[in-house]
Formats: sequence, structure tokens, C-alpha cells
Amino acid sequence: MEPEETEAGGSEPSEAAAAPRTTTRGRRILIRVLLVVATVLIALGSLAVWANRQVLNANNWADTSSALLQNDAIRTQVADFMVDQVYANVNVAGQLKAALPPRLQPLAGPAAGGLRTVAQKAAFEFLGRPRVQEAWQSAQRLTAQQFINVVENKSKAITLSGNAVYIDLRPLMGQLTTQLGLPASVAQALPAGAGRLKIMSSNQISTVQNSVKLVKGLTIILPAVALLLFALCVYLYTGRRRHALFVVGIDLVIAGLIVLIARNVAGDQIVNALASTEAARPAAEATWSIGTRLLSDIGQSVLIVGLVVMLAATLAGNRRPAVAFRRFAAPWFRERPLATYGIVIAILLLIVLWGPIPATRKPIPVVILFVLVWLGVEALRRQTAEEFPDAQFGDATSGMRDRVANLRSGRRGSGAPPPAAPMAGGAGPPILWSQDERLSRLERLIALRDAGALTEAEFASEKAILMSMRAS
Repeated sequence: MEPEETEAGGSEPSEAAAAPRTTTRGRRILIRVLLVVATVLIALGSLAVWANRQVLNANNWADTSSALLQNDAIRTQVADFMVDQVYANVNVAGQLKAALPPRLQPLAGPAAGGLRTVAQKAAFEFLGRPRVQEAWQSAQRLTAQQFINVVENKSKAITLSGNAVYIDLRPLMGQLTTQLGLPASVAQALPAGAGRLKIMSSNQISTVQNSVKLVKGLTIILPAVALLLFALCVYLYTGRRRHALFVVGIDLVIAGLIVLIARNVAGDQIVNALASTEAARPAAEATWSIGTRLLSDIGQSVLIVGLVVMLAATLAGNRRPAVAFRRFAAPWFRERPLATYGIVIAILLLIVLWGPIPATRKPIPVVILFVLVWLGVEALRRQTAEEFPDAQFGDATSGMRDRVANLRSGRRGSGAPPPAAPMAGGAGPPILWSQDERLSRLERLIALRDAGALTEAEFASEKAILMSMRAS
């Protein structure tokens, strides 16, 4: 998105008077390039922030793992994997045969086969129990911390010994065999490597370590550089900085959309690669959706921040609704500042209680939000004080009432249409108005202009037409 030279809906007298529009063509091209670069950096920075917070935070990892296990499709796959591992590593039929009386030992084979289906259903229910999920979450937190220590090069022993990082399901498999009523020998016969899901092998450690260093650096650098570029664009666009700020908001919205679209596109590719069969596809889709939920939250946050920036730039701009709002708010800012700030704080508290995005549920982002809103309101208060130092309560509403009365007056009477303006060149029938009627219409024009319903150019045009009419 790029700033335009003109803006429909009126002029911008306050900025134009403060600084002439001296933005050269070369500077405009530079601003456009900087805006594009900043938008791309914001999108890439969002991805880096997600990778840092999702992969390198043990609590986020554990919370995500717990959410994965709560999904029915994923829990079904995990349950089937656990049962398959039991049957692959232990001779269940042989263990049953040893535990049965001699006359019932021939039934061990059929019993083991029938028990497999029962075991899969039992494993699904077993993994859904609160205590099991709490144990799963604790185990994942330890696994995550082990992974973080390895990739951040804080665990020399693990790296040098060439060990990989695993999710170990063996303890849960042992509990499952007990829940199924199988002999204790089945759990004891499980080998040490049974039920282990590899996350990272030893030959990947150095690559991951280098990638982590890059991600941690980009998490800070990319958003900071992007914000500096946005600020530079606003500064360089002399005479139209409010409009440039509006464009920055649009670019933030675009960056947020890029992140959300990239998540969906990448998800389709990854799910297609991971799901070898249609039966495994629901679990793969759920895994990607849950694993990238934090990325979706970041993209939505960037988008909402962009909308807020656009709203702030609009309220400070020169369009008629914005001017009318500032005229209405001017006496409130001047005479009732505590009430005004109280309303703003109440709105912010409602947003925090609602929590539309994760940032509104965390202390530091909430404090930043309150500070930024306070700065914005203070800037708007000073602007209204300069523009409308003498505005009084009811001025805006009286202007609207005058406008409505003006519209009604054209339809009132014997049904004849209101007098038409003289045609160009003086042609047309002569219009005879009394001096009082002309004065009344002139007062209405002034009220419409003061209410922001008419620009200075429109007011001057209407006044010229009015004054050119003949008085009776």
C-alpha cells in the first residue's frame, strides 16, 4: 500500500498550514519501497516470534501437547500407536498362555487377537482421563526442556553423546497393560526403546542449534526494524503524515493477512505430506491446527493493531465525520477530561475482560495498550483544543438539527419546489427573497460549515450563489 497525493472528502488545513507539501517524486518512491519492506519484515518477524515462543518455551510446548492429546482424532492415533507397540514388542499371546491354566492355554491366541480391539478403545478412554493428561503434560514439559537445552547448546552431555530427543510413551503403555488386566509380565517385558517417538536425531543437533540462534535474533530485529521503517515513512511524508499513518495501518493489516494465509497454505502442504492415508488425515490436520494456533493468534494481533492504527489516523484526519467527531469531543476534552478518560478506560477494561486476542490476556501487552491509547487520546485532545478552542456542548447536534431543518424547509409549503439557484451566466428566472430569509439561509450555511457538514470550498460556493440572488 502506498500514500496518495490527494484524499477525497476534504482538505487537511492543519497539516498543510504547518508544512507545505514538498514530497518529491523520488521521496515518494522511497516511501513506497520502505512500506513494502516493512510489511514483509512484519510478516517474517511474526513467523520468527511464533517459532521462538512455540518451540523454545517449555510451557507453551507442554500446553500445546496437552491440547493435542485432548483432540479425539489425535488421541485415537496415539492410542493405536501404543497398542501396536505393545503387540510389536511383547508376545501377548505367549504371556496369556503362560498365565492361563493348561486346559485354557489353546484360547490364548484368539484371546490376544480379540483383546487388541478392546485395547484400542480402552487406550483411547485411558488417554482421556484428567490424571493421565496431567501426567502427559508434565512429561512433555520435561521433554521440551530437554529439547531446549540441546538446541541452545546448554546440554553438552546430550549433544556429545549423540543421543536424540524422544517423547517416551513407555510409562503410559505400562499403565495401559495394567488397566487391561493383562499379566504384570507384559508390562515388564516391554523393551526400553518401546513407545518412543523421535523428535530430533543427533545429526540434526548442530543444524537446529544454528537455526535457533538465527530465530532468536530475528525475533527482536525484524519487528524493531519494521517499526522504525514505518516511523520513517510517516516522518518523510511531509504534509500528509496522518494519511501516511493510515497507510501504515493498512500495511499492518496486510502483514497479518499474509501470516494467516501462509499458515493455511503451508498447512495444506504439510498435511498432504504427513498423512499417508485418509484415516491419518484428520489427526494430521488437527496437529497442524493446534500446533500453529499461536501463529494464528500473532497474525490476528497484527491485523487488529493495524485496524486500531487506521482508526486513530481516521479520527485525526480531515474527513467530515472525523471533523464532526472532534468538534463534538472538544468541549468534553476541555471541560470534562476525567469523564472522558474514564470512558476510555472503561472501554479498555471491557476489551481486556473480553480478551479477543491472547495479547489482551497478558500483563505487559495490556500495559503497553493502555499507554498507547493514553498517548493517542492526549494527542487528540491537544488537536481538538487547537482546532475548536471555543466549541461548546451541543454545537455539533445543533448543526445537525439545522441541516435537517434546512432539508425540511425545501419540502414545506404549498408543494412548490424550493427556489433554484441561478443558471450560469445569469440565465434563469429572477429570485426574490426577503432580507430576513437570506440572512436565515446564510446562518444555516455557517452552522453546516461549523458542524463539518460543509467544507470551506463548498461553503464559499453556496454563499456566492446565495449572495447573488436578488432581494425583494
